Amino acid sequence: MTNPIENPNSAELEDDLPNMSRRSFFKKTVIGGGAAMLTGGVALGASKSALEGSTNTPGIEVDALNFKPFDQRDLVLTHAVSPKLSKIDHPERSVQYSRLWKKDFNFNDVVQTFENRDHFDNSKSGYGQADRAIGHAAWYPLVVAKSRAAAFGQPNTPLHSWDQTDVEAEQYDWGSGKRAADMIRSTGRLFGAVRVGIAKFDKRFVYDPLYDMEDEKTLSWEKDFPFKPKSVIVIATPMDYDNVATAPSWTSEGATGNGYSDMGKMACQMAKFIRGCGYHAVGAGNDLANSVAYAILAGMGEGGRLGSCIMPGVGPRVRLCKVFTDIDFEDAYDQPRTWGVREFCKTCKKCADSCPSGAISRDDEPTFQPTYEFSDEPGYTWNSHAGVSKWHSDSKRCFNFWVDNDTSCLNCIASCTFNEPDFWHHWMMMAVNPMMPKFLHAFMAEAHPAFGYGGQGPEPIPGKVEKFWKSGADMRTNVSMKNNIGTAG
Repeated sequence: MTNPIENPNSAELEDDLPNMSRRSFFKKTVIGGGAAMLTGGVALGASKSALEGSTNTPGIEVDALNFKPFDQRDLVLTHAVSPKLSKIDHPERSVQYSRLWKKDFNFNDVVQTFENRDHFDNSKSGYGQADRAIGHAAWYPLVVAKSRAAAFGQPNTPLHSWDQTDVEAEQYDWGSGKRAADMIRSTGRLFGAVRVGIAKFDKRFVYDPLYDMEDEKTLSWEKDFPFKPKSVIVIATPMDYDNVATAPSWTSEGATGNGYSDMGKMACQMAKFIRGCGYHAVGAGNDLANSVAYAILAGMGEGGRLGSCIMPGVGPRVRLCKVFTDIDFEDAYDQPRTWGVREFCKTCKKCADSCPSGAISRDDEPTFQPTYEFSDEPGYTWNSHAGVSKWHSDSKRCFNFWVDNDTSCLNCIASCTFNEPDFWHHWMMMAVNPMMPKFLHAFMAEAHPAFGYGGQGPEPIPGKVEKFWKSGADMRTNVSMKNNIGTAG
C-alpha cells in the first residue's frame, strides 16, 4: 500500500500506517475525520458557498513562451482513425511506438477491428455476449445518426451539423445575460444534463487547425466555420455509477457508449433550441475544442490527475459536450472555481494506481511539459499539449490498452476518490475538503476502496459486474430510492 502522507507533525501516524490493520486505520481516521466532518457540517449549515466553490483560482495556467493551440491532427484518436495521418503523413509515429514498446503496432490498423472481434466468453465475468451487446447497444443511436465519428473528433457530423439555414430571422430578446444563461441551463436540465456551464469563447483551447477525417483535410476557424463564436456552452451528462464500477470490462462500455449517445443528443438539441431563438449554434462532441479545458473555464469542476474534469457530486463520472454560439451572455459568464480537488490529487494517486497501462502521471505536482516514460525521445510527445500546467498522461499507452482489452477503459474514473454515490455525507466531505490538512487527504484516499468504492485493477471485479446486472431489480417500483442516474449505490 502506498503512503503518500506528507505531514512532519504526524511522524507517529506515518510510521504506523504501512502495518496498520483496517480497524486501527479507521480508528485513527475517525479521530481526524470526525473533526473534519464537524467542520463540514458547520460549513454546510452556515452557507452553501463551500459547495459552490471558490473563484480564488488561476483556472488554467499556461506557459506563454511554449503554449499554442492544439493541432487536432495530433489527437491520438484522430490520428488513428485517419489513414492519411497515420500511414502517409506520420508513419514514423507507429514505427517509433513499436520500437520503444517492442510490439508490432500501427495506429490505423488496430482501429479497424476495435470492439468488433467476435470472441466473447460467457464463462469470463465481464467479457460475455451480453457484455459485448450492451456496449454496441449504447453506441447505437450515434451509429443510426451516422455521427459515431464525433467521438474521434470528426466535425460537422449529421448530429453536429454546421448548417445554419434554420436560424430564425427574428432574434429572441433574452432580457439580460443572466436571463439567457438561466434559460440555457434550464433547457440543458430538461434534456438530461447534470451540469451546464457557460464560458467565453477562448481561442487558446480550440483545436486549430481542425481536421476532417472523412475528407482528409484541415479546416480553419476563420475560413470554414459558419460564424464567429462568442460563447461556449458546456453540458455534462452523467454515467451510471454501477456500470462504471465494472471497469475495465466490456460491460463498462455501456456507460461510455450511452454517455456519448447522450452527448450527441444533448448538443444537437441545445444547438437547435438556440437556432430557433434566432442565434447561430453548432453542437460538438469531442470535436472543435478541448472539452475539459472549457468545463474548467465554465466553473464546472477542476482538472484532475487523470486528465478529466472532476465535478462536485459526480466526480469525473460525466461525459462532456459543447455548443458554440454567437449569444453574448454579457456579465453572466461562469468563472473557474476550486473545491480543493487539484490539491487532493497531489496526494491521492488512486487513478494512477488503477491504470492498467501506466499512462497516468505519478508526479506530485502538475507540470507544463510531459514527464512520462520516453518523453525525452524526439517526437514521442506529439499527442501532449505542452505549455499547459497539468498532469500529462500518455494517451498512446491508454489507447494501447484499449486495443488489447478490445474496449475503452474507465478504471481511472471508477477509482477516483470523488466518484461516489450521491449520499449526503459525500457532499459534506466535498464541502470540507478545501479545509482538510494533507494527511487527511491520504486517509480519505485509503478509506475510499475500504468502503467498497473504486479498487479497480487490470481485471474487472466479478462482484461489481454481477452487481450491475442485478441493479435494475427494483426499477419497477424503485423501492431502493435510486435516482435516475444510478448514483444511489
